[in-house]
Amino acid sequence: MKNLKIDVAGLLNLAKSGPSRWELDNITWNDRSSNPKTLRDFLKRIQVLQDTADLTASEQEELDILVDLANDLDEEECSALLSNDDEIAQQTFIEHIARTSALEVLTNDRVSFETMNTMCKLSPSDFIITAKRTQDLINSIHELVIQGETLSSDVAGA
Repeated sequence: MKNLKIDVAGLLNLAKSGPSRWELDNITWNDRSSNPKTLRDFLKRIQVLQDTADLTASEQEELDILVDLANDLDEEECSALLSNDDEIAQQTFIEHIARTSALEVLTNDRVSFETMNTMCKLSPSDFIITAKRTQDLINSIHELVIQGETLSSDVAGA
């Protein structure tokens, strides 16, 4: 049998089994400060982990990260977001539909029938706000693409 040049056991001890802080912060729970559903699910996840008697090492790592992320939130803003206030619900919905339509335009050169059907149900002023926000998102992404030379070294595979 051939001898290994690396310390397999040592490397395995270093390995984290759960998601990274970056993934939890930027992917899994990224819109916790602006989306009431995500915030509610985020807080429920913390509560479930805290109520679990025998956490695995991975779950304990996750709980530590989530508690740290929760401590970065403003409690008053969270209360307002979770209050189901009409203005906050409206802003959240408009942002969501604008992001959806911007992604559709960028990937398919058009807004899908379903998205447009939803947008058409909005009041005229909300429709205009959504269309403007969609265009703002598209313009921002186009500006990033134009500046791509400065981003390429930070993007995987570039």
